[in-house]
Amino acid sequence: MTSGSPDNRPDRINRARLLLKISVSLATAALAYLVTNYLTEVFDIRELTGLTLSIVIGGVTLIIQFLIEFGDRFATVEAAHERHAQHIEELVRAGFSKINEATELFGLVDESALRSDAIQLVRHSTQIDPAAPPLFFRFAQHEITRMSEFIKELSEGGNVTYEGEDRDWMLALARNARSSIDATSLSTVDAGGRGFVDDGLWSSDLGQRYLEVQREAIRNGVRIRRVFILDRPDLAQDPDLRNACQIQRELGIAVRVLDASAIPGMRRTSLFDFILFDEVISYEVTPAARIDGDIRPAIVNTRLELRPLRVRDRIQRFTDLWESAKEADIP
Repeated sequence: MTSGSPDNRPDRINRARLLLKISVSLATAALAYLVTNYLTEVFDIRELTGLTLSIVIGGVTLIIQFLIEFGDRFATVEAAHERHAQHIEELVRAGFSKINEATELFGLVDESALRSDAIQLVRHSTQIDPAAPPLFFRFAQHEITRMSEFIKELSEGGNVTYEGEDRDWMLALARNARSSIDATSLSTVDAGGRGFVDDGLWSSDLGQRYLEVQREAIRNGVRIRRVFILDRPDLAQDPDLRNACQIQRELGIAVRVLDASAIPGMRRTSLFDFILFDEVISYEVTPAARIDGDIRPAIVNTRLELRPLRVRDRIQRFTDLWESAKEADIP
């Protein structure tokens, strides 16, 4: 490191200040000496007294300079210490705030029935590789936000709506039902009048998966009932309908068919598909208008009805339809 490097500048500045202090002190002492000599001549005081007095005055001057500089530095250090203390206090306060929030959150998680799964969600969300493409994080954030909104709506106990056709809710509810699944199925002819369609559900991949999940539910002791509601009396003899009823009955599902003309009272004018899971959640779909040539109309939205009053209405609605329906005529 050369003498002109920045690291040596503080040392040079300190040496210069020290030399300046010494010079000021010597000059003060010399001035004091001259003054005391003059005074000794005037007042006949011995020369030793003047020299001693000048040294004392010079020393006092030097000490005063050091005290002044010390006071300035102490004030600077005190201000810096105060700023540092405030910064540390803010950090500690923020840290305790985060700890309190985390403690409150984990306390709620610990009291929740979803305890282990909620903790797993938090843990897994932190394990995405930081080096992963940004799309990973955006996609994960979108799914977490969507799931958070779903849980919020579910916890509020009103209803939850999915725009379009859902696959996961129906399968998940069927997997987790523990006592009963009661369903209506509006069955009709296709646009050309060629026979039973039931919106094409049972011939679709979703329908096949749904039947498999129901098979497992029945093995676990879940009672499943389904009412096929027909828009024409002669549809009861349709081979496709009879085949669907036979397959479901072989799985252990109680199946009945109901002619729409036999539906009691106002139920006839307010028909819609719904599935009751454990008599606490009603799964409902809203189909779009059927266009000529379409076998299975699009689903406008899927709704989970959670309000007890509405669910009780669905329970009574299904009871009325089930009691009005007849056993499927299957050879």
